[in-house]
Amino acid sequence: MKIKLIMIIVVSLLVVGGGGASAYFFVLKDSPAEDASLAEGEEAPAPRPEELPPALYHNLPPLVVSANYEGRLRYLQVKLSVMTRDEDTLDRLFDNTPLIQDSLIMLLGNYEFAELETTNGKEQLRQQAQAKISDLIHSSKVESVLFTGFVIQ
Repeated sequence: MKIKLIMIIVVSLLVVGGGGASAYFFVLKDSPAEDASLAEGEEAPAPRPEELPPALYHNLPPLVVSANYEGRLRYLQVKLSVMTRDEDTLDRLFDNTPLIQDSLIMLLGNYEFAELETTNGKEQLRQQAQAKISDLIHSSKVESVLFTGFVIQ
């Protein structure tokens, strides 16, 4: 009877001790990769939450350009959205929409339609449009220009 009682106590202690050890190693202990990368006496840096301001968009009216391409009259219609995270830049975009439209129509008029049928041509246009818009509104906070429509007829 005494032996049974001792066996039950020993098994209970092993189960409780094993559970505690598991909790320590899997939950509480830092990972070895973090410990290895730190020099002696150094503390791990506190994690920095990436808090970007929300994206703000300005949708430009559709831009239409015509050109004589391979002996036929062709049309290009492009819809663009300009993305920023700065309220002042968004206000400048709204205030200068006609100027932006004019400049982008002139930019589009310089492209060969064959260039714009390729992904590389569209990407080049996107980068030039972003640079042009940034220059026009005197802001480096134009984060991206997005195509929301692109039709060649």
